[in-house]
Amino acid sequence: MKQIASIVVVVVAFSVAIFLLVNNNAPTWLIVFMAAVGIALIALNGRRGRHTPWTEARKRIAPGHAVVFWKPGCMFCERLLKGVGKDDRVTWVSVWADKDANVEVCRLNDGDELTPTALVGERVLRNPSADELLESLT
Repeated sequence: MKQIASIVVVVVAFSVAIFLLVNNNAPTWLIVFMAAVGIALIALNGRRGRHTPWTEARKRIAPGHAVVFWKPGCMFCERLLKGVGKDDRVTWVSVWADKDANVEVCRLNDGDELTPTALVGERVLRNPSADELLESLT
């Protein structure tokens, strides 16, 4: 649902920018701003990243292996992804691509869609640093 709303905002932003440009009745900065909003949302939604379906990922939860819930556009998730790299001990699950994963991350965080949230064995790590996550795997 969030992706659909973002697409609608992109279409509206570009439509307004084009309308203002064609009718020549708006300052240039406003047209550039509307176009920038559209481009930013396209970039945000274009970030697909790694994703394993929750039904498969949940079977990998164990000491020494992490399952990380993440979402596109989350700067904390991006920082964690870059810090951890392509470590095979970490499985990534997008809460925007998987409804069941979204329900699970909200259940773990008192109804909040808090990302990144990592599961390592019985432990739940909320917004862990890359060092904290990797240390929990040893």
